[in-house]
Amino acid sequence: MSRNIHLGTLDELRILKDAGAITVSAAGTVGGSAKVIDLGEARTDAKAIVNVTAAGTGTGEKQVINIQVSDDNFAADIYNVAVLELGEAAQLVGDTDVGVGTYELPFTNVINGVVKPYVRVYATITDVSPDTSLNYECHLVPLK
Repeated sequence: MSRNIHLGTLDELRILKDAGAITVSAAGTVGGSAKVIDLGEARTDAKAIVNVTAAGTGTGEKQVINIQVSDDNFAADIYNVAVLELGEAAQLVGDTDVGVGTYELPFTNVINGVVKPYVRVYATITDVSPDTSLNYECHLVPLK
């Protein structure tokens, strides 16, 4: 099932993470199972649409959402191709707290001339606050 949204077409097969809060670093899941999308052996230019509905921006809080590619289905050879830092301004490069919102992360699956067919999302919670949680959804929209 597909439907048009403002930032591109949402294809249910291209969801990397569905709604649900996490409190520890983890790869994206859909329906409770780890989600990896095989983009194939050709170059793919895409954007990840990340809809953050809860993120900690209090003192010392930081969360990082990475779009990752691999040619070994994430057993090894993992590259971050797009990064979204969330949290308190003092923990981030820049001077503004970054939290709830919808973000577009453009990327390609080519690293140093080599196509990496597998893509996933991985979130890292790096702060020391025990009550921090991150709730976000992520899906891919191929660029033409």
